Amino acid sequence: MRFFLYLFLVLIFALGKAQNVSENAKLQELKNCKTTQCKISKSFLLAEYYLETDDIQSSQKWLDSTKDLVSPVQSDTTTVFIHSLQSELFYYDGLFQFGTNEAEKAIQKAKQLQDNLLIANGYFFKGINQIEMNKLKEAEKSLWKSRDFQPENYSKSHIRSTIQHEHIFNNIAQLKLKIHQTDSAVWYNAKAYQFAKKASSKRGIPNVEQTFGQIYLNEKKMDSAVFYFQKSILSAQESEYFDIVLLNYGFLMQCFEDNQIENNRWYEKGLELINQKIINTTFQHYFYKIALYVFKKTNQVEKLSFVQEKLININDETRLKGNLNIQNITEQYSKNENKLLLLQVEELKKQRKFTILQLIAALLSVIILSLIIIIIRRKNKIQKTLLQQKSEISKDLHDDIGSGLSSILIHADLLMKNEETSEKQKILASKINLTGKEISQRLNTFIWSLNTEQNTLQHFSEYVKLYGATLFDETPITFSFNTTVEDSETIKMNGQLRKNLFYAIKEVLNNSLKHAQATKIDVKMKLISSKQLQIIIQDNGTGINKENAFGNGLKNIQNRVEQMNGTFSMKTQNGLLTILTIPL
Repeated sequence: MRFFLYLFLVLIFALGKAQNVSENAKLQELKNCKTTQCKISKSFLLAEYYLETDDIQSSQKWLDSTKDLVSPVQSDTTTVFIHSLQSELFYYDGLFQFGTNEAEKAIQKAKQLQDNLLIANGYFFKGINQIEMNKLKEAEKSLWKSRDFQPENYSKSHIRSTIQHEHIFNNIAQLKLKIHQTDSAVWYNAKAYQFAKKASSKRGIPNVEQTFGQIYLNEKKMDSAVFYFQKSILSAQESEYFDIVLLNYGFLMQCFEDNQIENNRWYEKGLELINQKIINTTFQHYFYKIALYVFKKTNQVEKLSFVQEKLININDETRLKGNLNIQNITEQYSKNENKLLLLQVEELKKQRKFTILQLIAALLSVIILSLIIIIIRRKNKIQKTLLQQKSEISKDLHDDIGSGLSSILIHADLLMKNEETSEKQKILASKINLTGKEISQRLNTFIWSLNTEQNTLQHFSEYVKLYGATLFDETPITFSFNTTVEDSETIKMNGQLRKNLFYAIKEVLNNSLKHAQATKIDVKMKLISSKQLQIIIQDNGTGINKENAFGNGLKNIQNRVEQMNGTFSMKTQNGLLTILTIPL
């Protein structure tokens, strides 16, 4: 027994050492590079290497390093592959809308290069991301285009491996299975199997075998399903694609959902694999979702609770990655804009030097005027692009993260109302529900502050009035809002001002709700000069004292008012009287 244990440890050490040797060799190759193109190539290969080892975070890091080396005006096969790899990384991180956008960029650049193989690659990644967003009709069109553009034969080598026929046909089969066209799914998957075996595709073969298992599982032909899932496990283990192995363990749990001993055995194998290997969160999420379904059906409460907690953690991690990727996208955008600006400045410098040598002094003023006009136009163009980017970020926040939050709230509510839910789970679901609502409200405020179409005092007044009415609805507190401002639709308020002022008002209203024991709250808004807005908030509660003082809330209001260059006062006067005076 000790001998086998020792042999196992030696094997693990040897594999780890071999991986480190490979990694160190690639890092050394990068250090030895003398040209930018060499650095781009080696940095990109490192990103590919970490993708193959399922280390998505490291792969993203090296892809970002590659982007920093590439000129924003560059348009070649390398830039196409950068977009396609980014689309694949977003796919594995569960950020499918971002993955679709990156795939579309790859398609457009590939069309400029008139390279059908790269166009097919772009449509493939677009299709698999659309499948995960349940946009099945759009996904079908994308995968068909990938199939149509894919050349029959090609010999040109690229910086990264390209999508093969078996990948396209296998994903079409997966799509057909989702839309319940089983015969078509079998046909496309059989074609994929032929391509995969002919090419000895290391990932294609276990993927296709797994799809056959899914087809038979869907038709309740359990013996055939088990056969293909186990066959896929052997193929995937041989090629060290442990994400496919994990998913097969989940499907085998479904095959034996009526046999608690067997489904627990495959579940334990899955947990052991997750602990031993690096497997991306998307495939872990799929595995735990299957386990959740099986444990609900077999009423295994303890395991059900553990799986639910794992899914919550994965969802939290995905949202965190979403936020980090939004920041990363913004940073990359800023870097590209800076690069463009530097290139433009450099070009202008060269032009200026040449012009000085060629033109007489009388034309100097004309040149300077031209340069000023160019700079102004460039600035306007950049500002317009920034506004478009802000609008896109706002839309993605609303569509992706907003819909995700809504889904979480719905599921948390269903969990609380479910009679089979334990008290511990109901408490956890209640906390999720409260946190989700707070995040949802903050997200809505952030999106509202980004919306340049709602940048007037009238929009701000309506937003505050709606918030107050919603906040005090179903409470014993009577809320009223009055404004004496005329032509408020013509008074502009930028997003930062609207956000800070709203949060200051929100802090006061929430304090009155939670601590003041008030039965009435009045909010009045007026102009005390042409450029000064005053907001008066009066409640009939206990006022402010040492026991119910704001604490951090008061500091938050002070900080926000200072940022707006305004003033505010708060005193006990038949309740709590708060006055905010803000310059417009």
